[in-house]
Amino acid sequence: MIRYIADSRLFQMFGATTYYALAIGDDGRLAHVGWGVLGDGASSDTSVATGQKERFDDYDPFDMQRLRDEVLTFGDYTYHEVALKVTFPPAPDARAEGLPGVPIRDLRLRYASHEIVADAEPGLAPRMGGTRAEGSPRKVLRVRLEDPTHPFAATLCLRLTPEYDIVERWLELENTGTEPVVVEQCGFGNLHLPPGEYELMHLTGRWGSEFWIQRDKLPQGMLVLESRTSSTSPFHNPAFMLNRAGEACEDRGEVYFGCLAYSGNWRLAFEHNSDFSLKVIGGYNPFDFEMVLRPREKHVTPAFVHGCAADGWGGASRRLHAFGRKYVLPRGPTVAALRPILYNSWENTGYDVRVDEQIDLARKAAAIGVELFCIDDGWFGERRRRTSGIGDWWVRKDAFPNGLDPLISEVRRLGMTFGIWVEPEMVNPDSDMYRAHPDWVLHFPGRPRTTEKDELILDLGRPEVVEDVHGALDRLLREFQIDFMKWDMNRSASEPGSVSAKAVWRRHVEGVYGIIDRLRADHPSLSLEACSGGGGRIDWGILGRVDQVWPSDNTDPFDRIRIQEGFSYIYPARTMECWVTSPQESRNDNYDLRFDIAMRGALGIGAALDQLSDEQMARFGERIAFYKRIRRVVQLGHLHRLLLLDRHGVSAIEYVTGDGSEAVLSVAVVDPRAGYVSRVRLRGLVAGASYSVRNRGGSEVARLTGSGLMSEGLLLSTGGGFLQRGYSSTLHLMME
Repeated sequence: MIRYIADSRLFQMFGATTYYALAIGDDGRLAHVGWGVLGDGASSDTSVATGQKERFDDYDPFDMQRLRDEVLTFGDYTYHEVALKVTFPPAPDARAEGLPGVPIRDLRLRYASHEIVADAEPGLAPRMGGTRAEGSPRKVLRVRLEDPTHPFAATLCLRLTPEYDIVERWLELENTGTEPVVVEQCGFGNLHLPPGEYELMHLTGRWGSEFWIQRDKLPQGMLVLESRTSSTSPFHNPAFMLNRAGEACEDRGEVYFGCLAYSGNWRLAFEHNSDFSLKVIGGYNPFDFEMVLRPREKHVTPAFVHGCAADGWGGASRRLHAFGRKYVLPRGPTVAALRPILYNSWENTGYDVRVDEQIDLARKAAAIGVELFCIDDGWFGERRRRTSGIGDWWVRKDAFPNGLDPLISEVRRLGMTFGIWVEPEMVNPDSDMYRAHPDWVLHFPGRPRTTEKDELILDLGRPEVVEDVHGALDRLLREFQIDFMKWDMNRSASEPGSVSAKAVWRRHVEGVYGIIDRLRADHPSLSLEACSGGGGRIDWGILGRVDQVWPSDNTDPFDRIRIQEGFSYIYPARTMECWVTSPQESRNDNYDLRFDIAMRGALGIGAALDQLSDEQMARFGERIAFYKRIRRVVQLGHLHRLLLLDRHGVSAIEYVTGDGSEAVLSVAVVDPRAGYVSRVRLRGLVAGASYSVRNRGGSEVARLTGSGLMSEGLLLSTGGGFLQRGYSSTLHLMME
């Protein structure tokens, strides 16, 4: 619910358990009033936050960091972090003041008007046709702010999803004058949290170690998380959770959370002041940033998604997961709600692909229950090694003399769908595309061009490059019955020279989004996976366009526990592609452990099937059949992190249906000395119901009540000793 109280000029937004309030101050500023959990007995029918409205025109000029503007700008007294910084041309009368040519770097926004509309969309929202979401249209508060003396307007948009206590905010910028205006810094919005000492949870890492959980007590001053790589990056993910220090855990405590729906250079700045006030500003990274708005031109930013939960980090995660499944993830007329079990041929064949060998692998994959067969790198151009062929998206004649049709026909006869790997944003210098268009890559003329993995990045700031890439992929989809694409991106930007100049950082993202949107609009049965050297492009912007993401190239089960646990704080299990691969370099060869960890998301098989014994193939088939029985609960259920790896040496994850009728418990031991755990207490069950607990083979191992499982827990070890390193179990609980 969104309402406006005219007498106090107060806006109130009410979710299921939280409120958000802002008001028009006496001087016309739009000021933040309050945000938090509704108290006992409070509802949208009460005067929540009405009494918190202050005089917003009575600032202490020596402490302007206390400003609580809903859109913080560079103007007036400015030494705090801002969401918007704008430069206007010199004033016509500047010469009379003896200051010819001085640009005006002073933006002051004041209330002009507002409206509450049925729905509106942020910038870079998907344009793919079909049904975008299950939910009904949501209310959006639009508040137009204008500079009193200069031709510039910013409309703050707040879209409320009340059932999940989530608000999406974005800005619509407009140059209302007759001369260009330069935007030097542009956030999607800023947040004000109640005063206090805060702990920050964020996700950090590198290639092979993405999504590691990091918790820091925020110091006074500024803390910045960012990407400058041209993509989301594996180093930091654009998401966070905040709670007062020591006052939250997995199931309890007030937690504020936020994330950016954008896959390019981003920045989150946390400004913690001496009076314990806290601001969070999120949006485009100001690094090498410039946006020129021509006369009458508008720009709509992507969304800054944020919310509040009273039930700890787990409550915040469950809100984000449900919000994403219902309102963000793609939904077309033929795209299944559940992700299929995928087999990828890379580990088996590498670049050495041949049609007969791929057909043999497809038969092996179908025999163990695989539903989607994907051929990886090596099927196109002159791609016999990593140094050639990227950019030439035509079928390799020596590997597939009759094209892909013979392989696709056999895959479909076996009851599977068919997919391919592509890397459309890159080009090898040894390719027909590069030889024909050496100017189509990011570079500065006359300067060296740095390759990484023998690749250069295409300049998607050029419309002709975007059209060429889209045309090549569209031709493939029209010529062959391709159901799935794994879209990869394997390097960061260097020498960002482009015809788009500094706008290339944004243009690249717009180009990628636009290509995907057009492909999915024209091929509605197509599904996609986003990969970027592992987990380098995972955010709510790309997840509005792809069905699943690849969280890491590291598939070692012990490492994956940590990666997937971190992933689970923000993103739902349905989107997390998890492979069972062959052991590498003497790493753990326990296939049961590998399956138990991979079954925590969307199960995939990457193992070299040619190297498996008949007994191993039979066990693969049994595990896949078990996953099919629990898949709906894992991919669509509510997540509870019961035991955290860093704290217990044991990771225990539960997925439970909304009505509590089914649950899946996954347990894995990494450090048995730290993990002296014999019981695990479950969550979300029906207290008075009886549950049958079944193992991977379908045998009942226990029959217990919901109250017993939630209070006393489920016994894991009967020997009274430590669970061994590598112990794992996946159990299926069904209400009787």
